[in-house]
Amino acid sequence: MAFVALIMCFAVPSTASPKAHPGLVDPKPVDVVGDDEGDRFVGSGGLVLPGTVGHETRQRVATCVGCRWRLADPCASSADDGAHAACMSVTRGCARAAQLLRVWLSEDGGATWRDLGLVCIPPGGPVTIAQVGSSVSEEFERAIPATGLTYQPRRGVLPYLPVIFHSTQPSELPPSNHVINGVSVTLYPRPSWTWDFGDGASLRTSVPGSTYPDLAVSHTYSRGGRMQVRVTTSWSATYLIDDLGPFQVSLPVTQMASAILPVGQARAVLVP
Repeated sequence: MAFVALIMCFAVPSTASPKAHPGLVDPKPVDVVGDDEGDRFVGSGGLVLPGTVGHETRQRVATCVGCRWRLADPCASSADDGAHAACMSVTRGCARAAQLLRVWLSEDGGATWRDLGLVCIPPGGPVTIAQVGSSVSEEFERAIPATGLTYQPRRGVLPYLPVIFHSTQPSELPPSNHVINGVSVTLYPRPSWTWDFGDGASLRTSVPGSTYPDLAVSHTYSRGGRMQVRVTTSWSATYLIDDLGPFQVSLPVTQMASAILPVGQARAVLVP
């Protein structure tokens, strides 16, 4: 445990408070600027505060897409307005060379700021929702199974008899856990399938396909010919960051598989 000097500041925080944004949040790219001289960071958008801060505050700051924030030295005032805080020194630890900084949040473009208290920030700087979201997309793509296309019966497909199709994928994926930028991330994928049967008919469904005798994903052709069958799988996902969120993966993943299905001609045969 490394010990640093903690400065307790008796400054009156502004009355502005962060607003919660319920529902899914689609993180936007954000620049984080480090100020070595002031030993602070400034940025905008969702910010991941450490677990020493109350969960409600962490959730509101993480999902506050339009907010601005400053991580300043412990004696910093709410803005560069000439105000000074009276300080006294005590001792507290920040592990692994983390920096002890004061969090200021603004919802109104910097006109007013709210003091959220002191936090330990890792040596690499603060973690933003946008930074994590970029890496989550890569983990998401790696977690998705390949798609294929099978059909039954494999031979002797005839008009007016159902053909059963399957994408060879599971109906759902369980949540997966990851560590990204030093924070825990839980990913929740959701697939859907769109079938083009090659004769102008299509089907959108939440199941990956079926096998005999299940006809959930099946099609009956009214004529013979060589049908170009195509299945498109669309994967979306939400995720939690240290139990904060949920957030929406910004770019869905699309997969495609196709096959040529020969549909024969049915012939009437007179049996004496």
